[in-house]
Amino acid sequence: MPMASQIDALLSWGLALTGLAAVAAAGRHVVAMAVSNPIPYEKRLELEKKYGHWAVETAIGVCPHDDFECIEREAKRLYESRVLRR
Repeated sequence: MPMASQIDALLSWGLALTGLAAVAAAGRHVVAMAVSNPIPYEKRLELEKKYGHWAVETAIGVCPHDDFECIEREAKRLYESRVLRR
């Protein structure tokens, strides 16, 4: 029965490698989303000059990925609400 135990070991390793590949693929996607820039750098600097770093960072965290209009609208809203509170 040594052949059956070798087949079991081979199937176990195959299953483990398949699971590892699936986890690596999912992890790659999550890391890519976390480190990607949601808006171009020049536009980000322009928005930060208008509304401030805090408002732009918060807007990026709230808005969907790559939705520049939402980021600009939210940054403006946050900036105005902060200025009007003073």
